[in-house]
Amino acid sequence: MQKSTNDRLNKVISKTVSSIPYRFGETKELITIALGIIKYLTPLKLFNFLIRELERLKRVERPRGFPFHAVIDITNVCNLQCPYCPTGRRQNSGRSQRIIDIDLLRIFLDNIGIYLMIADLFNWGEPLLHPQIANIVTMFHERRIFHHISTNLNIHNKQVLEKVCDAGLDLLTISISGITQEIYENYHKEGDVNLVFDNVKHIINYKNKLKYTNPTIAFKYLVFKHNFHQIDKARKLAKEMGVDIFWICYAGGPEDKILPIDEEKKRLLYPGTGTFCSQLWGTIVLNCDGGITPCCLLYFKKDDFTEYLQANTVNIVDIISNNKYIIARKLFKISSVAEFPQNLEHPCLKCTFVHRQRHLTEYLASNPNAKQRHRTGGP
Repeated sequence: MQKSTNDRLNKVISKTVSSIPYRFGETKELITIALGIIKYLTPLKLFNFLIRELERLKRVERPRGFPFHAVIDITNVCNLQCPYCPTGRRQNSGRSQRIIDIDLLRIFLDNIGIYLMIADLFNWGEPLLHPQIANIVTMFHERRIFHHISTNLNIHNKQVLEKVCDAGLDLLTISISGITQEIYENYHKEGDVNLVFDNVKHIINYKNKLKYTNPTIAFKYLVFKHNFHQIDKARKLAKEMGVDIFWICYAGGPEDKILPIDEEKKRLLYPGTGTFCSQLWGTIVLNCDGGITPCCLLYFKKDDFTEYLQANTVNIVDIISNNKYIIARKLFKISSVAEFPQNLEHPCLKCTFVHRQRHLTEYLASNPNAKQRHRTGGP
């Protein structure tokens, strides 16, 4: 049976989210996450969050607070071949294909778990392929951390779906790109849209049968030029199936495949397209091989900031205050420009955020290693 932590609050959250009109999908998603975080909030987590935000505003180079958001790459393996995803196109990241070691994850949570407010249990691979995914969900549930899985849901083992529900998963987001096989497989190559819908129905029926309020089920519709015409039908179908949230994501890819979107609208839709990187203060990314970065967009092994292999003997504050972190944070301080060597090599120098810093314009133009480029090497 599902864990009983905060059952009453789960029901309140479910009713609150269901009361929001279905067409406001992105708002429903944000409110679900916000209320889920509040559900697990403790005085220590709140205090740490406020400390970390103050340090972010002051551009503190060696913060004393802990990250409150974790991104855990459960696996870097995927069963599909989506062409604009580095994993899908089988691009070499410098990491071997693997699943995360659950003991490593346990050590990680022992070090930082009491401060975490939210954890994304996915990044570059398909998390439901991990044979211990239900145990991982249980670990985060028992530590009272709002946790989220994003999946293509192209799996045949329905028992896995039931187990993650039983484990207390908070939010399950399913990526789709069409409601007919012909349109869907245009991007989700090797995928079966009917299998996805069958799995969704199974999860919802299982939840209803056992009177579970969690997980909240969301459809993330990846929009391209070729599938824009199916949005309304997809939203209607999702609602008929009992999906809690349907929201639209303007997907990336080659210019001839994606929908044009102006810069102002980008800023409204995606906070990550602004001029400042808050991940350097609030987020920690644990890759499946133990590599640590502050950014969920850093794909290559060579871009890792450090390794978490000695996590049981190394203070987490020391890990997130190493030289690479300090340099990255200094990039956002006007007074630090003179400190950067002319030939500095650093993963953040290829980032859009950094290239929008006006005080770095001359420096970036003169540094041959500071060319802006895609952090995953993709289109």
